[in-house]
Amino acid sequence: MISGHLSAKAGKWYMVLELRTPEGKRIPKWIGTGLPIKGNKHKAEEMLYQMRLEYSDARGTSGNMLFSEYLKQWIKDRQCELAKATFDSYKSILEGQVIQFYAPKRIALSALRPADIIAYHQELRKKGVSESTVLRHHAVIHKALEDAYYHELISANPAARVRRPRKEVYVIKPYTAQECRQLLDSIQGEKLEPMLTMAIYTGMRRGELLGLRWGTIDFSANIINVQHEVIRGNVDGKAALFAQDKLKRTASLRTLPMVEPLRNMLLTERQRRYGESQVKAGDYVFIDEKGHPLKPNYVTTAFPKLLAKYGLRPIRLHDLRHSCANLLITARAPLIEVQQWLGHSSIQTTADLYSHLTFQEKLNSAETIKNFE
Repeated sequence: MISGHLSAKAGKWYMVLELRTPEGKRIPKWIGTGLPIKGNKHKAEEMLYQMRLEYSDARGTSGNMLFSEYLKQWIKDRQCELAKATFDSYKSILEGQVIQFYAPKRIALSALRPADIIAYHQELRKKGVSESTVLRHHAVIHKALEDAYYHELISANPAARVRRPRKEVYVIKPYTAQECRQLLDSIQGEKLEPMLTMAIYTGMRRGELLGLRWGTIDFSANIINVQHEVIRGNVDGKAALFAQDKLKRTASLRTLPMVEPLRNMLLTERQRRYGESQVKAGDYVFIDEKGHPLKPNYVTTAFPKLLAKYGLRPIRLHDLRHSCANLLITARAPLIEVQQWLGHSSIQTTADLYSHLTFQEKLNSAETIKNFE
């Protein structure tokens, strides 16, 4: 497909197609969309895509495009509409393995068959990757081909006729209330103590914890507003941190009550850092020695080392979120409240994750029935 991009000029969006002469010389062609810049980027992107299709069809290039070349252009076009973490994940999968597998085979997009996709699955399995990884790769390929079908580049999506790899079920084994207490007692004075305390009491995700700022904590109302995150991404192949106020799901934007132990910990941390000085609302709560937000990878790798140091049962950092859910469910909080507390997009997600934790509640109910008189 012919390449192209949007360009802002005189307050409006323009499409710039990268045409070439028979000798290969690049000739940019500017086409106006007539759309004002503000609020029209997605519409302009759709117009650009359609224009690229029209020029490709006119030159007879779209049907003969290699699948590997289509994937390169597809991920480039998706950058503006995908969340940073999602885009980085898709790009890593496609450029790291999928494109490398298909490029030497020189399979045309229109000639791709289910067997070609199955062959890629088998190649991944030969490398010993998990079925969950095969599923992630399949999902990205399926999405890319679904877009090709939507834009009439292909007559059907071959990935839709491939048996979907089965996702491996991870059995959640969160900390009990006693284990949570042991953890908090053990790590007193450790660098990660404030953050891990926050994780247990709030169930916030890693990115949400790293993105917590003093201005979102209301000590007078005893509430914490979850509305910002810090994630790890890549810029020109190098790791970088990205801060964003737009969380992945609307449900993730939530307000949590600040229980007394958490309030005391935060007040102590605020006093230690600022003393009697004015707190800056935009400052991050959890920082390193240089005053920068803690790096996601550092927290993830330091946590298991901390558990080993104190002889505590090994769990993942994300399992502290599940441990918070376990505490709520053990206290017989309704599932709808657990959903809202954790910021799940639906109660079904909460039920699927914690159905085994609620089994104890069923046992309690059974005991009630047994003793009925």
